[in-house]
Amino acid sequence: MTAPLSEPRQLPLDLDWPRKRALGRADFIEGDCNAEALAAVEGWHGWRDGRLVLTGNEGCGKTHLAAIWAGESDAQFIDAAALRHDDIRDVAALGAVIVEDVDRRLGAAPDRRAGEEALLHLFNVMGEQGGRMLFTGREGPARWGVGLPDLASRLSLPPVFRVGTPDVTLLSHLLLKLFDDRDMALEPRVAGFLALRVERSFGAVQRMVDALDRHSVAVKRPVTIGLAKEVFGW
Repeated sequence: MTAPLSEPRQLPLDLDWPRKRALGRADFIEGDCNAEALAAVEGWHGWRDGRLVLTGNEGCGKTHLAAIWAGESDAQFIDAAALRHDDIRDVAALGAVIVEDVDRRLGAAPDRRAGEEALLHLFNVMGEQGGRMLFTGREGPARWGVGLPDLASRLSLPPVFRVGTPDVTLLSHLLLKLFDDRDMALEPRVAGFLALRVERSFGAVQRMVDALDRHSVAVKRPVTIGLAKEVFGW
């Protein structure tokens, strides 16, 4: 009797990262708040032991920076919540991986202890094979709540670069980009008006764009200063 074929085991690739957004190098908006992080990513051939950590608040551009590196290195996005010990050799064979939102994804793992052990094993195997790893999180590794001492120790080794608070000019350019990502036109003067009034954070800009987009569609009007005043009561 012929033995039944086993189903191929799938690697814990993160298939949900936002590919539809414009995440190329030419689309990245550079400013004082992210220049060092961008330079570190672009200097990836010189990473200490082939590893780097990016931190910053939600929506600050960590995924965009990671995508820039992926485009240059063929790195794959890995979901730490789905990583298992049996996956390690196959994942390490990729040669370059991005582990995003390490603290939150480990917290989402069915068994956090097992997830941390798998990530530690991957860290070690990729080190042995000369692979490269990029980690991201809102805070630095010391605040990721890692319970496994050996993993906490390993994660403290790579250099850490933080994306800081954007200025008004960068926020204005970001607004133009986010609307363009949605195939919506926004006049530069409207972007400047909004940038002066939005909280100076990438997350706040994204929430503003979401609100304006929804209202614009609902009332079937373009985003203008007048429409923004309606939405936010200015």
